[in-house]
Amino acid sequence: MKKLQFCVVLLCASLVVVLASARVAVAQGSESYVVHGVEIEGNRRIDTGAVMSQLASVPGRITATQLSDDVRTLYNSGYFDQVQVGVVPRGDGSVTVKFTVSEKPIARKIFIKGNDDVSEDDLSEVLKLDGRRFVDRAKIQSLIRKATAYYQAQGYYDASLDYSTTPVGDNEVDVTFNVKEGKLYHVREVVLQGVADLDEDEMRSVLQTQRYKWWSSWLFGTGKVSEEMTEADKQLLRQYLLDHGYIEGNVGEASIDKRDDGLYVVFDIAEGQQFKIGKVTAEGDLVEGSAEKTVEDLKSEPGDVFSATKVRADIFTITDRFGDEGYAFANVVPNSEIHRDEGTVDLAFTSTKGNPVKIGKITISGNEKTYDNVIRREMRIEEQHRYSGTKIRRSQTLLQRQGLFEEVNITNKPTSDPSVVDLDVNVKEGTTGSFTAGAGYSTANGTLFNTKISENNVFGTGNKVNLNLDFGNQVSNQVLSFDNPRVNDSFVSAGADILRTTRQYQDFNRELEGGSTTVGYPAELLFGKWAEDMSVTLKYELLRINIRDVDPDSAQLVKDSQGYSTSSAFTPALNRSTINNPTNPTRGSRQNLSVEVAGAGGDQDFWLFEARNAWYHPIWEGEEGDVTFANRTSFGYGESMNDNPFPLFRRFFPGGLNSVRGYRNRTLGPTDINGQEYGGNKQLINNVEVIFPLVNSAGLRGVVFYDVGQAYDDNQAIEIHDLRQAVGYGIRWNSPMGPIRFEIGFPINRQPGEEAKQTMFSFGAPL
Repeated sequence: MKKLQFCVVLLCASLVVVLASARVAVAQGSESYVVHGVEIEGNRRIDTGAVMSQLASVPGRITATQLSDDVRTLYNSGYFDQVQVGVVPRGDGSVTVKFTVSEKPIARKIFIKGNDDVSEDDLSEVLKLDGRRFVDRAKIQSLIRKATAYYQAQGYYDASLDYSTTPVGDNEVDVTFNVKEGKLYHVREVVLQGVADLDEDEMRSVLQTQRYKWWSSWLFGTGKVSEEMTEADKQLLRQYLLDHGYIEGNVGEASIDKRDDGLYVVFDIAEGQQFKIGKVTAEGDLVEGSAEKTVEDLKSEPGDVFSATKVRADIFTITDRFGDEGYAFANVVPNSEIHRDEGTVDLAFTSTKGNPVKIGKITISGNEKTYDNVIRREMRIEEQHRYSGTKIRRSQTLLQRQGLFEEVNITNKPTSDPSVVDLDVNVKEGTTGSFTAGAGYSTANGTLFNTKISENNVFGTGNKVNLNLDFGNQVSNQVLSFDNPRVNDSFVSAGADILRTTRQYQDFNRELEGGSTTVGYPAELLFGKWAEDMSVTLKYELLRINIRDVDPDSAQLVKDSQGYSTSSAFTPALNRSTINNPTNPTRGSRQNLSVEVAGAGGDQDFWLFEARNAWYHPIWEGEEGDVTFANRTSFGYGESMNDNPFPLFRRFFPGGLNSVRGYRNRTLGPTDINGQEYGGNKQLINNVEVIFPLVNSAGLRGVVFYDVGQAYDDNQAIEIHDLRQAVGYGIRWNSPMGPIRFEIGFPINRQPGEEAKQTMFSFGAPL
């Protein structure tokens, strides 16, 4: 018996030696093995086949280094806390490779404790494990860092988090994040230490970290700081130095001084010497073989203060010039030579233009509804033509302005022929149809039901049709309009309107019946490139006007207007638009000038000049969306061309959602002695807005506004001090069903009988 025990012990000892030798060989990578089979042990949730699919170890010959690599691969997968490998010799000289794994526990639930001021819903979005839900220490530490940065961005600079796990089942745990929010801090001052010559206020204006201001920080989310913000601000300051000639300037790490009244953020800045531009030359390949043409009209000019941003813009300018010659892959490098004694830096733009390229195929994708020709006709470059970067960008701009697409991307696709490049035009179609419905009541308009149906891409043709219906006991409007922006894919546009409107005022009723037709043409084809964003139109309108049911005590102008009359008028107009999106503009401008002249037949004899300007500019650009400043101005002035007053049906009646918000629709302007509106022959309205994101991914935005406006009688001059004023706020949602507006306006200089606020709503009309 003892002899048998001794043999068993000896056999076990021999096996241990063999296995130990195998593991040493694996570690040292000094041996190779003939693998008979591979086994996996310890996996409970992860399928054996899924583990095996990650391994290089398969039956055949394998080295110890490959086994080590497999261990590393399994560990890096994130599923296992431990991974071990061993080789078990077989009698035939081969081995069985055995991987022993220990799976990480599964997170059953995640709890958050200690958060009082920041909601659990918001934190849950930050402290969210991925779909695998394996508890990985490195992953959790990463989440804690993100949550800490999130707290700092909300003003809780002292916030800290840790976590604990509680076993709850078969290799399952509950994860609890424990939060210490700390005190809410505001940034009281941003100090730029070391600035001597530069404008500190201007430098602060470019930073993400801003001083807390009670009157605006609630709107823009300023007055807070985080490490991510200060790191970004460090780069912004460095860029500011480079853009103002301080090439050798330096920005140190930000320090945050925490005091009782808040946080003081300090950036250490070394300006160094300011440099101006010396010589500007071109080398290598040249535009049209000329150095002068290559550097012509660049932003970087000799004698100017050096600016890195301008140099980058110059690189694109030169690249575009080569691109317009057909060289799609030109490379431009700005070489600089610093002269410290003179305080100048010479620039030499060295270019390699590559081979000339022409356009092969232009493919269109992403359009499920819109016909290809609607997209293709906006392209300013054609197949088999010479490559032109300018024309490609122009094509993208024109497609975006159609208002049919949320996104437009035009990309180069290399071909087997280096002299040919294909273009891929990819679009993402947006919501082009809208339905507006509303109901309301006021003492001026009574009960009103409004319906507006519009489609800006009828059957995918790019044509537009609108039907507007108003029904009420005092107002009735029916307007049907149709527009074809490109008749038979030509550059001629055409449109037509049919209308019938009735308006019941307190002292008269007004009826309009008739229609109009409009033709247009791009001004660029008439006047050249400087007019590329402009168009000219000519409209003819024929109206039958009926002023009836006139009160005997009404104003004399209304009495004199009683009865039927006819207006036959031509309206030439000049239009310009550079906005990036007609339904949701965030940058660019739009102008319109028109002169309506009536007298080509009919009873009316007058002229009416109208001018409109809209301007949009982003004042803050961030990951959550842009904050946009918008300003819209509308001016109108009309005169009769005989001894009669300006006609009643063309007079101005300001007030309402698309005019001076804060006042009821059509209630501003001249009134008679009984307080009844009869409109003015001139009007001035200005709307100022700041539009900011609320939930950018959902298209939800907020707006604050300040409006001024008024209409004036024939014998009145436009007096600025008579302008009515209003302020307000609202919410705008670019919903899948169409744009929605909800806005509340408050009149500033309210007069007796006017309401203290106006609540306005629109569903489907352009924002």
